[in-house]
Amino acid sequence: MRPARRRILPALLAAAFAGALPAAHAVQFSNVVVFGDSLSDAGFYRPLLAAQGLPSALVAQLGRFTTNPGPIWAEIVAQHYGVSAAPSNANGWIFAQGGARVALPQGASPGVTQRPVSTQVTEYLTRTGGAADPNALHTVWAGANDFFANFTAFAGGQITQAELQANVLAAATAEIQQVGRLYAAGARYVMVFALPNIGTTPQFSALGAQAAGAATQLSAGYNTTLFTGLASTGLRVIPVDAFTLLSEIQANPSAYGFTNTTGIACGPFPGVTTSGNSQFCYSGNLVAPNADRTYIFADGVHPTSAAHRIVADFAMSLVDGPAGYSLYGEVPLRTRAAHVQTLSDGLALAQAGSGTFSAFASTAGGNFEVEAAGTDPSFDSNNRAISVGLTMRASESVVVGAALGRTKAEGTFGAERGGFRTTENTGSVFFGVKSGGFHANGAASLANLDVSESRRAIRLGQATRIAHAAPSGSNASASVNAGYDFAFGGLSVGPIVGWTSQDVEINGFDETGAGSANLRISTQKRRSEVLSAGLRASWNLGSITPYARVTADQEREDDGRFVTASPLSLISGNSYDIPAISLSDSSWTTVTVGVRGNMTNAIGYGVNYTKVTGRSGVSEDYVSGTLSVRF
Repeated sequence: MRPARRRILPALLAAAFAGALPAAHAVQFSNVVVFGDSLSDAGFYRPLLAAQGLPSALVAQLGRFTTNPGPIWAEIVAQHYGVSAAPSNANGWIFAQGGARVALPQGASPGVTQRPVSTQVTEYLTRTGGAADPNALHTVWAGANDFFANFTAFAGGQITQAELQANVLAAATAEIQQVGRLYAAGARYVMVFALPNIGTTPQFSALGAQAAGAATQLSAGYNTTLFTGLASTGLRVIPVDAFTLLSEIQANPSAYGFTNTTGIACGPFPGVTTSGNSQFCYSGNLVAPNADRTYIFADGVHPTSAAHRIVADFAMSLVDGPAGYSLYGEVPLRTRAAHVQTLSDGLALAQAGSGTFSAFASTAGGNFEVEAAGTDPSFDSNNRAISVGLTMRASESVVVGAALGRTKAEGTFGAERGGFRTTENTGSVFFGVKSGGFHANGAASLANLDVSESRRAIRLGQATRIAHAAPSGSNASASVNAGYDFAFGGLSVGPIVGWTSQDVEINGFDETGAGSANLRISTQKRRSEVLSAGLRASWNLGSITPYARVTADQEREDDGRFVTASPLSLISGNSYDIPAISLSDSSWTTVTVGVRGNMTNAIGYGVNYTKVTGRSGVSEDYVSGTLSVRF
């Protein structure tokens, strides 16, 4: 982004204005590749600074367009995903360069070549053999220098107002083309930033209300052209609404720790610049000891490192938020398992004798936990189920039944990232068959699903916003199990096989309460199909029968799925896809031990404990108990 006023070392000073519920095992990008201007420049000019004869220790701190040595947003995001945060001329993947325009070359100074975004993309694809990494996060933040060049030309009478607008909007169209090049080369995740409200920067506010208002309108026009164009061409980028974010921060600065929204944090750098300039700004020339944390702007158009942190957090929330919401499709799989166990208990306690009835009531409770992994926080869900049902022995070999149940889950993310509660009201029909050593049972269930107290915590620097939502959905399942028992006196042992299918659907919903961080989450579906094989054993001791069951289970529907989101602050409706969480193993072992028996001739009981093991970083277990009355 090139300031409107002339400065010393113009190639160095040309720059652009710059300004995360996480889910367990969420998307982990293989790389973060950054294109743009000084908004995203991680020190491309540092070699030139060294050539000016500055001390090497000082050069190591300088080079960014912020309150050095604080990192810029791109470095924070790269570090979050554990990849290189170095500029491209230091063997890194941050190609951004201060002063860069979108497609047109900027002016040059000795030893410096201004590289527009179009050239940066070419350099990247040349390095990779023409293919963009499909698992990397690519980011583009550009257009501000095109804005400045044309605004300066208009102020100097070199172009008309119509030409000013046409040229700036043409830069937005050119940015769309560069994004298209990335997708054509194989990129799948491209994050595109809106221009901030340039009219509210210190430099443009000083030009007067009319010029500042024009800059605001032109910034908004650029963004509208950019995001509507991306949407119309089918480029599903991750859109970062920096315009609205900056406006929110300026409207309530104290919430983010800022005490100054109009001044600049950087003082002069003797021998180079007589006024505050972010590239020559460090702890030794701040206007106040903590100005890097209490000022929004480092100089007339660039953000402080505290503002960069907010931009980084905001950008990461657009990835972590949708991934976290994918757990809404996972938790019902666990609560349904507890409900089905209560049906099995009711079957096992059904009264003997054709035409007889039994009523039962069951309860189950357990936990589903995922350990923290890398940058992802832990997740803990407490699940509870109650069921009441009626069984009838249709014949000596067949029992049929129906039941109503309610299951609840309370899920929380670690590191105070939020949580939610789910409630399912379930109707089920089921059957059991036993003839000699052969046995089989099956159940079909349908439930409505409601999510309440959904809270997604979005950290923006020192502030935290809470996004609320209340989605609904459904859960349909069917299961069949069969086996054969070999009797050895009172001991029975035999193989078992099983099949369980579930279809969970979470209806689309809008978040509220988090301003520009609010997202619209589209309908998501989670299909599960589990095959099981193992052994069961029981020992009939008369009035009491202990038993155990062990199965090896495999998820057959383990193809990756995605959650679709779109920021509510953008009227262009840009939507994008983020991978859902992926639990580390598709195979596991389930162990159940329990006991059933009779309290009286008319009352039976059953208690059991189930543990799921063999899934790295995942813990799951539950206990159920049943009382049955025969009549």
